[in-house]
Amino acid sequence: AVAPLATVATGGATKQPSVLSTLPPIALAALCTAAIMYPVDLVRALKMASVTAGKSETTLQLLAAFKETHGVVGFFTQGLVPEVARAAWMRALKFFLFPVMHEFVAHRPPSEGNSATKAMASVIASIPESITIMPLEISKICLQLDKAKVLGNSMFKAISDTVKRCGPAALFTGYVGVQYRQAAWTTGYFVSLDFFKNKARTALDYAGLEGKAQGMVNLAGGFCAGVFGACFNTPGDVIRTNIQKTVLAGGECGVGGIMAGPKNFFNVGSSIVSARGVGGLWAGFGFKALHLGGSGALMAVLVPKFKQLLNVNYD
Repeated sequence: AVAPLATVATGGATKQPSVLSTLPPIALAALCTAAIMYPVDLVRALKMASVTAGKSETTLQLLAAFKETHGVVGFFTQGLVPEVARAAWMRALKFFLFPVMHEFVAHRPPSEGNSATKAMASVIASIPESITIMPLEISKICLQLDKAKVLGNSMFKAISDTVKRCGPAALFTGYVGVQYRQAAWTTGYFVSLDFFKNKARTALDYAGLEGKAQGMVNLAGGFCAGVFGACFNTPGDVIRTNIQKTVLAGGECGVGGIMAGPKNFFNVGSSIVSARGVGGLWAGFGFKALHLGGSGALMAVLVPKFKQLLNVNYD
């Protein structure tokens, strides 16, 4: 958020509120969203990781196998710490940096931008989040797929074991897929958000609720924009999940890193298409859409709510 709605009086003068004032409400919204959406993310990870397995398993079979290994509690705790930390940090950075980057590339706030300027700002904003979430991304996938329970649901053990086996570069296994995933969703979400909000507002006005349901407008618009972004980022997520699964489960070190990443990204993508058809790149899309649609809806609702609670007058 970059355009101030109000100024703050200080000693008889007026002072523009800092863009940094948006960080606390965005961070709180991101933390709540990450915790609420965790079980859906777990199912998504299981579905996507099963694409390169030797046999096709239904969602119920995958859930039953996970329950047998980790119990019912595992659906709410296995890999929870790294996922909540990763997702909260990722969303906080994304929603903070997007308007800042838009101001940088277009010299105007997102509300005055177009699809091209929003897309450019989204791609740039996705780079630091993609790089910084990688160690947490690796530890999360290690814990979620730890069928032997050798890691004890410990984020730090997952990271240290990965580094011991393959070196520090292993923490960037699947980076190309992660960068693709983050850029695609961020672009899809922010480019389409206002469009879907307008459609939701029109529908509510038609139902006689004009001016009375801004929360519903944000919820519906955020959900649809989140699902729209998921349509584009799911292939990258499927590919990176299977690269990470192969390497982290004891496969060849280094094949999914930053340098070897692009070639391996396309090789794994091609192997998935050969085995499962093009549709294999959208494995788990239903849960992915629910996860990112729900995340987009919650952020669209919670950020303005926390801004209001914390009296942050920046939009």
